[in-house]
Amino acid sequence: MNSIKSITYNSGGEKELKYKFTYSNGSHKYSHSKIWVSYIAPQNYLARYNSFNLFRDREPITGDNWQGASATGFVTVELAPGHNEIIKPLIVIEGFDPYDTYVYRNFINNNINGGINVRISEVGQSFQSLNDAIENEDYDLIFIDYANGTDYIQRNALMVQKVIEWVNNLKVGNEKNVVLGMSMGGLVARYALRNMELNGKIHETKLYISHDTPHQGANIPLGIQAFARHFYGEDISIPIFFSLIDFDLMSASSFMPGLNDGFDLLESPAAKQMLIYQLDGDGSNLSYNNSMSQSFFNEYHSMGNPVQNGIRNIAIANGSECGNTLGFVNNETLIDIDYKVIDLPLWSNLVLGFLNAAAWNPLKTVSSLLSTNTDIKARFNIKALPNQESKQIYKGEIFISKTILGIFTVHEHLIDRLTLNSQSSMLPLDNANGGIYDIDNFISNLPTDFNSYLLQREFSFIPTYSSLNIGGGNQNIVYADLNKVYSPLSPPNGSKNVPFDNFYTNPLVSENHIQFTLDNGNWLLEELRDNVAVYPCNFICGNIPTQISGDNYVCDNEIKTYTIDLPNCTNTSNWTVSSNLNIISQSYNSITVSHNSSDPLNSGYISVNVPALDFDLTKGVIVGSPKINTNGGSHLNVQKIGNVNLYAQQWSILKANYITLLFDTEVPYTYSFEWSIPNSQVRSYGNSSEYKEIKPNSSGQLNVGVRVRNECGCSNWNYFPFDAIYENTGGGPIDLIKKF
Repeated sequence: MNSIKSITYNSGGEKELKYKFTYSNGSHKYSHSKIWVSYIAPQNYLARYNSFNLFRDREPITGDNWQGASATGFVTVELAPGHNEIIKPLIVIEGFDPYDTYVYRNFINNNINGGINVRISEVGQSFQSLNDAIENEDYDLIFIDYANGTDYIQRNALMVQKVIEWVNNLKVGNEKNVVLGMSMGGLVARYALRNMELNGKIHETKLYISHDTPHQGANIPLGIQAFARHFYGEDISIPIFFSLIDFDLMSASSFMPGLNDGFDLLESPAAKQMLIYQLDGDGSNLSYNNSMSQSFFNEYHSMGNPVQNGIRNIAIANGSECGNTLGFVNNETLIDIDYKVIDLPLWSNLVLGFLNAAAWNPLKTVSSLLSTNTDIKARFNIKALPNQESKQIYKGEIFISKTILGIFTVHEHLIDRLTLNSQSSMLPLDNANGGIYDIDNFISNLPTDFNSYLLQREFSFIPTYSSLNIGGGNQNIVYADLNKVYSPLSPPNGSKNVPFDNFYTNPLVSENHIQFTLDNGNWLLEELRDNVAVYPCNFICGNIPTQISGDNYVCDNEIKTYTIDLPNCTNTSNWTVSSNLNIISQSYNSITVSHNSSDPLNSGYISVNVPALDFDLTKGVIVGSPKINTNGGSHLNVQKIGNVNLYAQQWSILKANYITLLFDTEVPYTYSFEWSIPNSQVRSYGNSSEYKEIKPNSSGQLNVGVRVRNECGCSNWNYFPFDAIYENTGGGPIDLIKKF
């Protein structure tokens, strides 16, 4: 208890912590809880791209005019070692960046979403990052940061087009470009490349990489959109003077400051162009309107993929290859808030009574004066989309709650209650297979208390059918397409094909949006080397390994190997063992261990975490021969799983009866117990060697010895001293008394 545990994960997402409590009486209790983590990479290496010697640092480049305005991008260039000019360009376009928080240094240094400082291979005792590996391939990094990351996609695409032309003018040699677009950046990049082709320009690009790009749109739960729009700009006020004037108490945004940011994000041109389902308006005047999205994607899909000079088009999808959903059901509650905004003091009832009297509202006046408890409360219920049904997905209200004379409660609305139903044509995108987004990334700065009301933190931001552009955007997407198996080994064909030359999907679980990982990083690296990489795992869909195979014992001077049945496409596992084991070697599907004889524990374990499949397994093992330590009193403790106690209770027994000694254990494997009991008649008690019954032959000290044997060997003898006092009381009791 009260100790610190250090835990390392190699994948992001929801993790479960399990606890086992063992009490001195041998009973157990179990508990579990959940945490949410971002992808974490080892930090014992220094990234190679480090922004210390930049060839260009935020060079402003402006694109051509589009509908009366032009976009500017800030271009950062870091050359590979030995390069004095741009020779081998890798052009990276950032994604949707409403607050301009993502810059070149985030891309190269961070292991957060979209950062390349993630482990992709192990070299000796150090790790190689994707950052290192790309530089080892001699790529010159060209990073484009939008001046306005929420502008129209076409406008930023014309800016990227100018950057490509600028790079082509600066570079020396015959190397062609690689263009990587992350999220919305993939739309911008594809539009720019294809627009150059349609206008007779040469982009000199050999590889276009789409990283979790919303080729058929992005998803933000409509209930969350309604939440942001419902209270935008609203004031919590009380009408006075015959309701001609409102007395403002506070604004909704004052206790939910992220609402304004969320609303502004939804109103931005790029968001309106990308969102599959979206709302219009604010307050209680909301309506469905995705006309901008339809207009953009009609144009986008009609342009098609880049084709010039055999350019290769590939895609990384952060959704699951197996098509697994995010783990909650259609129309499940995402957020359920019952929040006390203000706990009003008793004297405020007089003020409210006066204000309501001034508004000529006698009922509210009386209720205020008789209230024994008055609060301002907010209630919101936000649900995921159902499957093509019209059901309630949002209900929100802010009101005064008055407890009248401590008996009953009345509510007076300060902001109109709003409910919103889905449309019967809508698919359940919120829990669909796809790149994951966290609610905090959409509405930030929520009160700390709100975290307890978030029942589902994550939602599908880029459905996999969208990141893979199923059917090229020209087919009607149905429910079956949301959670289909999309394997690069056997991709869907026909009208609902994957219009990429190659693609990567994560094996069993969806990952964070635009997350680089060990597996997709290695796949990307192969493609950057001009190799076709195929990492299929569809044959394990729904068939996760259930056990670690190997012996139950690791004895002294023994070496044992333990394995799990994993496909070679899942080439990363994290093995851990108990302190009484030494790791000799390990691979993605096996580990070899020996006994650490310096550790006194007999109970041990071997655990494995497989990030790509998001599962953990643990196997308990017996390590070495048994060890018994005398801890004082009448008890012996064997250093195994649980306590092993030798004890004799204080009995009053009749003459010629036996008393029972018990060597009690909770260990999971069979032990045999050997006894040395002098000057006594001894017999077994039942069929277990841990029980013995003895009858002393006379008074005096009994040194009762015991040792334990398992498959690895035997413990030392350990002795308990007892004083046997033999008294004949004429047929009365004879006492065997433990001496402590």
